Amino acid sequence: GDLSLVTCTSILRAALRCEREAKENPVIQMASAGQAKMESEIKAFQALQKDKQDKQQQYSRLNGQYNENDMVLKELNLLEEDANVYKLVGPVLLTQDLDEARSNVEKRIQYIGDEMKRTQNHVNDLESRMEEKKAKVGAMQQQQQAAKAAAQGKQQQQQVAQ
Repeated sequence: GDLSLVTCTSILRAALRCEREAKENPVIQMASAGQAKMESEIKAFQALQKDKQDKQQQYSRLNGQYNENDMVLKELNLLEEDANVYKLVGPVLLTQDLDEARSNVEKRIQYIGDEMKRTQNHVNDLESRMEEKKAKVGAMQQQQQAAKAAAQGKQQQQQVAQ
């Protein structure tokens, strides 16, 4: 029991000493500030990744709707001019003019196509922003490694001098 109390006390003292030294050491302060900045950039990258995934799912849904409407238009184009066309409105089937049905489907295809282009442009923008973040994080990691190596070299020189 007493041994563990002594061990815990010495560990706490060592931790407090390290914390004091870290507050007084500008290299450690810079490193922790750099680490916080890098973590912030990584979180931003992850948010962009999630947005990209969401937009890709949206694009996939739009693509399915586009293909479905394109098939409907092809079917409507196969019909003869006097064919009966019905539109489901709630639980009721209503007759609809063939030209009006074609026009509606063509407008829907145009709208979905425009949404697909807009979504793809958004995905492309997210990808370029992700590349920028990735490069920024890589550069920050290199800076941290260089600073750490410099600090270790300085420490070794001080030890040799003593």
